[in-house]
Amino acid sequence: MIVSTRGATCTGVVLSERVLLTAAHCVQPAADYAVVVFEAGTPRLIPINRIALHPSFDPNSFETRRPTPDLALVRLSEALPAAFRPAALTTEMALPPKRTAFTVAGYGVTKDGDGQSAGTLRAVSLPSIGTTGGIMVRLSDGAAKGACTGDSGGPVLVEGVVAGIIGWSTAAGGARGCGGVTGATLIGPQRAWIDATLRGIGR
Repeated sequence: MIVSTRGATCTGVVLSERVLLTAAHCVQPAADYAVVVFEAGTPRLIPINRIALHPSFDPNSFETRRPTPDLALVRLSEALPAAFRPAALTTEMALPPKRTAFTVAGYGVTKDGDGQSAGTLRAVSLPSIGTTGGIMVRLSDGAAKGACTGDSGGPVLVEGVVAGIIGWSTAAGGARGCGGVTGATLIGPQRAWIDATLRGIGR
């Protein structure tokens, strides 16, 4: 779980003992960011000391409805506890067909505005309902399930492999909120940037 002095929370995916993959909007604007880890049930903060945003990310893309890769790599000031293991990232470049089954996971709230429900890792299965601009996949099962505030940056998995990173959610009918559609940046088309950036900021 990623937290900031802005009061925002997000989710991250472990790539190495000191590097996480998350959504770019989770580590913008400027603030102090850290990762929460739990050791023997006690939370501990590990500061983030370097942030690499995808060079094509546009923070206004949701409002303009022009999708851009909402991805960032962050480096921690110290290694994660030994219990953490790197996630497997997809190399699949093709866009997923409709109805592909995905699992989304994150530390977000269960209902928009219910801050007390954040901080617990939860997962739900959702089918693809289409793609946007060859960059993002949209997920929904029409049953008020999906990502919510705090889940951004979390993994979108196919058979245990990370195929995308959660970027946004809507309420029913496209309104602001949760329970409608979940949007995620696809990993495959961005693997070259992820791999090169990972080599540059962490092992």
